[in-house]
Amino acid sequence: MTPFYKDDRSFTNYVHDELVVSQIYKEELNWKIKDINPNELEVMDIHRGIDYVLIDINNKDIYVQERFRDSFYQKYNDATIRYRRDNSSNPNRVQSEFYKIEADYLVYGITNGRKFVDKRHTLTGFIKWVVIDLNFLRKKFKGKLIKVTEERRTTCYMSDNVLCCPKNYNPDGSSSFIPLDVPLLHQLWGGEVIFKQFGFL
Repeated sequence: MTPFYKDDRSFTNYVHDELVVSQIYKEELNWKIKDINPNELEVMDIHRGIDYVLIDINNKDIYVQERFRDSFYQKYNDATIRYRRDNSSNPNRVQSEFYKIEADYLVYGITNGRKFVDKRHTLTGFIKWVVIDLNFLRKKFKGKLIKVTEERRTTCYMSDNVLCCPKNYNPDGSSSFIPLDVPLLHQLWGGEVIFKQFGFL
């Protein structure tokens, strides 16, 4: 496990505990965290790309994956999903979240502060956040209306009525990711794919 991953995980856990549960799940969505055995939850994370299980107002289980960025990334209008770790020494971990994710929703947000441990006090809320319907996206990928491309581009674009999402690489070379342009998703499919958002549109 790389130091970058540990730092990102620490930041994500902090944002979940201190911001997301109260500001998004409780205030905006009326969802509650379901009490799950930590070991069971870890297995769900590793094999199914599920970070948390929540309960909606109808007492239905909702499976979510969370990803957060600090204020440095506020200029970007996309949400990202990890794609591949081609340099991984473990062949079972080359294919990342994109291939295994079974979550119902991606909860993605840009915080108003910095991620570093000594700057955590600056994290008091979100500049923008979005809840994306992953079940809807999976159908579009299977129907070939969305595809991953290898082109040297950083954002999604339309080509022959297909949403093309270019594979991007993290600066440290540890992994690649897929950007999902939130305004473009909304333009194409509206509320079918964007369950709820703040600040992206």
